Amino acid sequence: MRLCMYLQHFGFESLPFRNTPDPRFFFQTAKHNEALANLIYAVEQRRGFVLLSGEIGSGKTLITHLLMQHLEDHAQMALIRNTHLNSAQLIRLICDEFSIQVAPGTDKATMLLAINQFLIQQLAEDRLVVVIIDEAQNLSDKVMEELRMLSNLETSSDKLLQIVLVGQPELRDKVSQPHLEQLRQRIGLSYHLDPLTLDEVTAYIHHRLAVAGANHRAVFVQGAIEKVARFSHGTPRIINGLCDNALLYAFTAGQHTIDEALIDRVIKQSMHLVPRHRTLPTHSPVVDTGEPTRPVETPVADRPRNPGETQEAVAEIDDTDDKKKEPPVFQFRPSLTG
Repeated sequence: MRLCMYLQHFGFESLPFRNTPDPRFFFQTAKHNEALANLIYAVEQRRGFVLLSGEIGSGKTLITHLLMQHLEDHAQMALIRNTHLNSAQLIRLICDEFSIQVAPGTDKATMLLAINQFLIQQLAEDRLVVVIIDEAQNLSDKVMEELRMLSNLETSSDKLLQIVLVGQPELRDKVSQPHLEQLRQRIGLSYHLDPLTLDEVTAYIHHRLAVAGANHRAVFVQGAIEKVARFSHGTPRIINGLCDNALLYAFTAGQHTIDEALIDRVIKQSMHLVPRHRTLPTHSPVVDTGEPTRPVETPVADRPRNPGETQEAVAEIDDTDDKKKEPPVFQFRPSLTG
């Protein structure tokens, strides 16, 4: 009943600042659009490894869900959130996610063979197979190496398994370690999500309010938005938390306007939301220095191998690629924009 009163008070049809990966609320900044387009390109071109990094709450999970939504008609997908696994447990989980039948107690080599047969079958049916690993910065080095070996599942022309590593900035540091050099060289595309700028924070808040109710009565004054932007460091999850609390305070007070004083009150009660970094960008960087803004070819292992030669394959790096392609410009479907 109280929720209904809250929605009626502001003229909302749904809650505007829930921290759930709802595609209706996807806000298309240049950086988020480009991140999604590049992930789609890399996966559909069978580039093997893809890496997406960003601060906590930067929108990685929503982009992952949008990627899965785009691929659902022509791909088999597994989303792995438990990263505290050993290599055998990871292989078992992948089998379970793809409904690959293996008996309890089956050794790892047999499970790998079953995965390889599954991948060949999916290739024959022209379907992608994608494993998305969230919070990948928590993976052990041994599991990272196991993933590298899984990436050796390929034909003479295609990677059979697409692996998307999603994680916090520490993930990039992890794969840059010298002993993981072979894995790093197999990453076909790496993208880092920067925080929102002040202009983007303003547009983000107005976008979510409009999606929640076309004729809503909530008003965020610009000074309040600037305070939200400074405190949140442009991180969407923190913006959502602050704005959600601000609307609750306004509802309790019987008002529709969120001003600077109200945001100050909210911030005093929201120290649990303090981000790790406090500098708000002054412009709209697409990716951080050193990270490619478009798919960049990296050295890949020599191709002429039989798909069955999985664990024993030794990577020989080839610095050339005669199949360079420009990434297409993706037009997002209306269902993603809300």
